[in-house]
Amino acid sequence: MKVYSMRKRCAALLLAIAFIVSVSHAVGGQSKRLSFDTLFPTNAYGRATEQCVKVWGAWDKVIRSKTHISVEVVRILDCSLGQLVLAYAHLKNIPKDEKQPLAEQLHYLSRVIGTISDRSAELPKMDKMRQACLKRLIVKIKTMLEARMAQ
Repeated sequence: MKVYSMRKRCAALLLAIAFIVSVSHAVGGQSKRLSFDTLFPTNAYGRATEQCVKVWGAWDKVIRSKTHISVEVVRILDCSLGQLVLAYAHLKNIPKDEKQPLAEQLHYLSRVIGTISDRSAELPKMDKMRQACLKRLIVKIKTMLEARMAQ
């Protein structure tokens, strides 16, 4: 009798361990498939807007700053230039199978670009080449958005 009851307990314990391992494996496998990006994907317009908002924030910080440390300002302007190039690349290379953006999304991005354009006049002095490149990128993004909103 004791041998039978001991085997029964051992089998129940092994079954419980197997169940726990299988459940933890299933849950662990699902977390890889259910990431935030797969549940809430962003489109090219969202990624471009994100980059432009970062530029807006960085420029506001530079404009509000009382002391303009030239190295820091140049670094921020170079980062901003890179972020605008990235935003332009997102807008230029939209996949064909991507769903159409919402009108509100286009209008918001247009307002953000307009604000960036306005703030560019308030930035500290910069070299002509960097200033021309920033203005050219802003105009390209504005033109691309205006064409998209006209569709």
